[in-house]
Amino acid sequence: MAQAKTATKEVATKKEAGLPAEFMDELALAGEEHKEALGKDDMSIPFLQILQSLSPQCTKGEPEFIKGSEPSDLLNTVTQTIIKTRDDDDNAIAGCRVLPISYKRSFIEWVPRSQGGGIVNEYSVEDGLSIITQRSAETGQDIIQANSPLGTPGNQLNDTHTHFMFLLNDDGTHEPVVLTMASTQIKPSKDLNNMVSKQVLPDGRKAPRFFGIYDVTTVRRSNDQGSWYIWKFERATDVLTDDKMGMFREAKEFVAGIESGEHKADHSKAEGEVNPKTADTSGASGDNDDEVPF
Repeated sequence: MAQAKTATKEVATKKEAGLPAEFMDELALAGEEHKEALGKDDMSIPFLQILQSLSPQCTKGEPEFIKGSEPSDLLNTVTQTIIKTRDDDDNAIAGCRVLPISYKRSFIEWVPRSQGGGIVNEYSVEDGLSIITQRSAETGQDIIQANSPLGTPGNQLNDTHTHFMFLLNDDGTHEPVVLTMASTQIKPSKDLNNMVSKQVLPDGRKAPRFFGIYDVTTVRRSNDQGSWYIWKFERATDVLTDDKMGMFREAKEFVAGIESGEHKADHSKAEGEVNPKTADTSGASGDNDDEVPF
């Protein structure tokens, strides 16, 4: 009887432990023998985007529609995961946390959606500032003109802030994501950069960008053209007080990959065209809160 009880206990222990050890070894060996030659061009870094009222993920009948999604939600473009940033009463809640890693400003040329859409080119700040545009009174877009030294006349030019970040998941893991900000999103981008620039270590020395951890939510904006949501970042903690030194070291390696060109933002995977639908013609690209990014 005692032996029978022992055998039963051993079987139960194996079940609780999961797969048999020999099968786990076989799986691991197969993984090494048959691993695919995946390179940086075979994998996408997800974009984290704010869904707006006209986003296809919020529109029933669209192929991209996601049940339960609504304006102000954040979307992981690779996993199609939805992150809530507002409660049922439209009050802001901390949707997620991020560790900023790297920042880049550039100018991106897009074919207008009315003509098929799609990215054309990404320009450095110097080249982008040389492109001659005119603000459309009808759409609020910055349209490249015929006398411009660069770019295709009739296409849209967006002053774009690109942020590489680590997204901190609820299960304790983290993953790289890209946030691109143009039009009304430029101001929250500048606000984040301002907070990052003021980060200091406990001994008073300047901290790197990938030091502070920030809560992410959204803020509702509206005018006579409609309503939309913009980013909002608030400092939450840092890699020291939150015991994230392992993630900090991964961020250092990720920055090196960005600098070497190993990691890039594939803007063709983002919803790039900004159509503010505003009659503003001030030319103050990016800082006008009356622009509606639909």
